[in-house]
Amino acid sequence: MQTPPAMPTTTLLAGKIAVGASWLIALGALALAPADSTWHSVGFWLTAFLAGSHALELVIYGPFLKAAKATGADYLQVFLFGIFHSSGLKADR
Repeated sequence: MQTPPAMPTTTLLAGKIAVGASWLIALGALALAPADSTWHSVGFWLTAFLAGSHALELVIYGPFLKAAKATGADYLQVFLFGIFHSSGLKADR
């Protein structure tokens, strides 16, 4: 079972803030920028990258999340924040 690396609480918080800001920038650029602008393209590709990489993390850390008895909210937060949320969970041994 692949387990996420242990991180200090301050690192987890900083990571969640950075990833959350990335989602806001990506979705804001995608939704608010004109369709033919560079910002719209940046928003599209950043959204695709974040969604793809975090979906991959759900697959990689799926057994760990199951062992940690993760709730639906935990799965959603792993999709949104990636490893910065899953590192805060503890699996039952």
